[in-house]
Amino acid sequence: MTLITGYRKDKVADYLRKERPKKVCLIFWHGLGDLVMFMTSFFKLRQMFPDITIDMAVQRGVGQEALMKEVILIDNPSRPMDGYDYTFQVHYHMSEYMDGKWTKNEWCCLRELGIEPISSYPHFKQLKRVKKFNGKHMVAIHYQATALPDACNPSEEVAHKIWKEVKEVGFLPVEAFFRHAWYNPVNEKFAFIPENRTVRGIPASIQKLVRLLQLSFASICVASGNLPMSLSIMPEKTLYLQKDFKIESYTKGKIAMVDVNNYQNGSVKSWLKGLKESYEQHN
Repeated sequence: MTLITGYRKDKVADYLRKERPKKVCLIFWHGLGDLVMFMTSFFKLRQMFPDITIDMAVQRGVGQEALMKEVILIDNPSRPMDGYDYTFQVHYHMSEYMDGKWTKNEWCCLRELGIEPISSYPHFKQLKRVKKFNGKHMVAIHYQATALPDACNPSEEVAHKIWKEVKEVGFLPVEAFFRHAWYNPVNEKFAFIPENRTVRGIPASIQKLVRLLQLSFASICVASGNLPMSLSIMPEKTLYLQKDFKIESYTKGKIAMVDVNNYQNGSVKSWLKGLKESYEQHN
């Protein structure tokens, strides 16, 4: 049992090619958004080495097994896994400060896995929408990031403008913010959000987030777990609230965005109105 924690020279794929182990495990001790982004790379690694058993271990108690039922739940990310020839810690370094050159997942592919960069997302089907709008269609809004709120969160003033613009188009804005296991206490609810328009009081689970997004017509979100999940469900109906980090740090796809540092009044309203009109024309 060997624990690998650094990849300055050999990457994960190098070990698999040179050592030909029978069974290895990747420890992925990161949040929901990172796991969603990492899934395609993990499955690609399995595809590249079909004769090697490649498993993944994640943190117990945060519910990530809802996305990948075959993961192993652990309490300590710094121990080699029993029964495995190699255990690899995946650090999933930030690429946000590289000005959009690489997505986080591409950077992990290059720096740690040693495979061709992958930026695609898994796909979770969005439920079929009814044809006629009646003012009750939800738009999921996520204003506050867990890890780096100062670099991601809009001001309350801008957030309120966005909320009102969603309503002006005839949609029902819902704050898609769950108090999950890694909840950051600085992220208090904005005063303008009614208690019956947020899911903060509902016990958190990944299944509930997925269901909420699937039931929503569109998703508006900052750089946090909701963004990769939205990009896996409805990328064409996802609006990124950009502050310090470019959307190219998370996807190479063509995704709508607005700059919350210099918000132009009516931007969200215009985007959402265009989506609504396009949907009505084609359904």
